[in-house]
Amino acid sequence: MQIKSITIQNFKGIRRKAVIPLAPVTMLFGANSSGKSSILHALIYLFEVIVNRNADPEYSTITGEHLYLGGFKELVFGKDINNTITLGMDLDTSDDLDVFDEFISEAERNLVEDNTGWYPDSQTDNPSFELDIKWNNLDNKAYVSEYRSFVNGKPFITLQVEKGQKSVFASYIDVYHWPVADIFENLADSIKEGLWGPIPFHAGDTALPDATDRLKLDFVPWDWSAFFDEHPLAAKVFAEASLSQGLLGPLRLLQKKFAGLVHIGPLRVVPKRSFVAKRSPEKSRWYDGEAGWDGFYHGSKTLQQQVNEWYQLHFNCKYQFINAPKGYGVALTDTQNSYALLPSQVGAGVSQVFPFVVAAMKSDIGIVSIEQPELHLHPAWQVELTDLMLTQTNEFSAGKQFFVETHSEHMVLRLLKRIRGGHEQPLPFEAAQVQIIFCEIHEGETRIRSIGVTPDGDFNTAWPNGFFEERDKELF
Repeated sequence: MQIKSITIQNFKGIRRKAVIPLAPVTMLFGANSSGKSSILHALIYLFEVIVNRNADPEYSTITGEHLYLGGFKELVFGKDINNTITLGMDLDTSDDLDVFDEFISEAERNLVEDNTGWYPDSQTDNPSFELDIKWNNLDNKAYVSEYRSFVNGKPFITLQVEKGQKSVFASYIDVYHWPVADIFENLADSIKEGLWGPIPFHAGDTALPDATDRLKLDFVPWDWSAFFDEHPLAAKVFAEASLSQGLLGPLRLLQKKFAGLVHIGPLRVVPKRSFVAKRSPEKSRWYDGEAGWDGFYHGSKTLQQQVNEWYQLHFNCKYQFINAPKGYGVALTDTQNSYALLPSQVGAGVSQVFPFVVAAMKSDIGIVSIEQPELHLHPAWQVELTDLMLTQTNEFSAGKQFFVETHSEHMVLRLLKRIRGGHEQPLPFEAAQVQIIFCEIHEGETRIRSIGVTPDGDFNTAWPNGFFEERDKELF
């Protein structure tokens, strides 16, 4: 599965609604404090909402206490609790359709098919959703007030909950955008015409549906025999399974995708002599890079070989990484004289980029979010980071994605070169594999613009102020 875009509104410095296109490799550019990190933090916040169902996180399980989020009151635009944070995603699920079979048991499937002839196997390659997060001053907490799901860009189901209420209802259902039995078209017409009013779905104080369980339509204001009098139970089961596939299937896929999300911060630690690698580290250890050393030490021989080959062949590095002889962590050997060294005994760039290389190589990591991977790196190594990302997105068919905040023009220049087919091309790359996002401050808020790459390896729009222009000023 691929995340095709992220929608952000009223989050940190981003006031206006922005639909930000994402690709296997997405690079975020802009001046300092222009809002680049806000996009990555929105991803982390959405993780907390979707996976941990926490709309008011002070810290994230992804970053631990390394990154202070501060909860809704700190994250909402202008720190105004009367504002509503809107987040959403557009997904490409064309490679992950098995999830749509998880909302009905074999016995229920037989019940439906034997008694109705209907087959509850609807699917779409392009589901999307948006959710609104508000502050409830009655209970002093943030909550998801509205959840909107879409099928191929068209509204499908909208769930809502009123502040202080404990009942979630559907204010909109349109099954015309979701293939179900023709017999339910009358139901769709009745709902769209408002004949039933809001449809109660389940008890709760959040509009975010629970993707771990099928929808329960136990309290609807109609009799199922009105739609299929031969077997009302079969009609109810069919409706629950079909609607769940469209509403909850994408959430399940996203939760699986988020299980492979790591975020690496801008400053990575250099392991000390006493460093002990953890076999099952917390995700928060990725923020300062420690989990990269954990992953290498306890990783497979194949992973260790791939990391060392990248350093040798692409970085032209004379060091190789090995498990420390005394079992504490990772050491290095100088290939020219076989001396064993600690990470602190070599140049900072060697160890600073190490967690990123490991994360890129690990097959169980689906999303790598990183701030400034180029720190302490020579330009010759910076350009190789672009090749690393492009190569790994081709390597993994599961849809590996990189979201990178960077100031490196060397990385983007290599990207353009690979798209237009530079010499020594390691793999065929396409413009659709990359997306460049530029952030800038305008009238006190973050403005975001998308800069695409043409098949000829050039920008499809003029590059904003800074970066390449600054270099030209110094040269000429």
